[in-house]
Amino acid sequence: MNKRHVPMFIGSFLSLMFTFISFASEDDISIWADAVTETEDRGTSVLIIPMSGQTLTDIRSEVYAEIQEDIKTLNPDLIVIEIDCKDAQDIFYQQMGWFNPKEFGRFEGETKNLPAVAKVFRTHLKDIEQIAFVKDSMGSITPLTLSWEKVYMTPDARLTGTLALAARYSGISDENVRGKMRTAWTLLGSILGGYGKRDPDLMLSLVDPEKYLSGTWKGRKVEWFDHLNADFVIDPSNEMVPGFSATQAQELGISEATVDTLNDMLLLNDIREYHIVGEEITKELNDYVYKWRSNLTKAQLLWGDYQQQSGWATGNERKRWLVKNKNTIKSLISICKNYPAVRIRMGFDKQLRGLKNILEEIEKELRKPSGPTRGGGGPSMGGGGGGMRP
Repeated sequence: MNKRHVPMFIGSFLSLMFTFISFASEDDISIWADAVTETEDRGTSVLIIPMSGQTLTDIRSEVYAEIQEDIKTLNPDLIVIEIDCKDAQDIFYQQMGWFNPKEFGRFEGETKNLPAVAKVFRTHLKDIEQIAFVKDSMGSITPLTLSWEKVYMTPDARLTGTLALAARYSGISDENVRGKMRTAWTLLGSILGGYGKRDPDLMLSLVDPEKYLSGTWKGRKVEWFDHLNADFVIDPSNEMVPGFSATQAQELGISEATVDTLNDMLLLNDIREYHIVGEEITKELNDYVYKWRSNLTKAQLLWGDYQQQSGWATGNERKRWLVKNKNTIKSLISICKNYPAVRIRMGFDKQLRGLKNILEEIEKELRKPSGPTRGGGGPSMGGGGGGMRP
């Protein structure tokens, strides 16, 4: 066999091997999981932190920063981060097996968001033991997922890289500028991976499609490389990012094990008796997601009202609909200020200049003398406002 084909052959062999390997130890875990008991107040205190949905909207650093001191005061024995991000929040898209582009993990120029989330848990709360329990980690969330050293995955969970960062620089024609931007943006992978003591080549491959990924076994661990000459090849393309099934992640040492339930995971960490604490913290995080998404629906309706009312603001009805539009835009601005996630999904600029310009123009119109005027109750969203992209 030609030597250059050996890495590809071994990579194919490993992929096939992953399909047929039997995990006797995991079967034993399932059998003995009943030995793990949830109690009212005995045993290990466990705090559940949900991290589900879309990065930059559902998963925002300031939301976790607000509960940081509460967690310190609670001081649980163990924090379990439940990660479930599948780029398909809409149930219809999930049932059809499609991805919903509105739910893709986002950066939108705010690369500080995920590192700030990591800082809350991996720096400010580092004295509390933490485990990431992954039900799905698709796209932008994965660099954050791997900021935890201990990662467990459910059998059908996926761990995939993201092309979102590459989209920030791929269209730049100047090679020098593009190279600098590429380095700056993809550094996010290494920064987050550093918290979890992850191999830089592994982390960069997950955020930079131009990187290759191959590996060599070093005992029970894998040493990763940005070339195709190691023992096995995971990513032979310079146009895509790799993804791993739960089985593959475990076999390659990316995750600790594949488990069905929380009890299975606790058993593997020698916990036989536990109780859940901080339910109000868990509820607060879940409530945030519900509230911003509910307000997104309100904002979409308000924006539709504004557009419709603008056409009605003419003749004798002019002042009435201008006043309506003034209140509509004020309500929209208020929602966007309270929920940055709504502003992001609506596509408005960070300072809300576009909406504020509309409000100013409406107020100017209201100050004009009454009388026949042209229709329209405000300007379009030009001048840096951005259009609605719910």
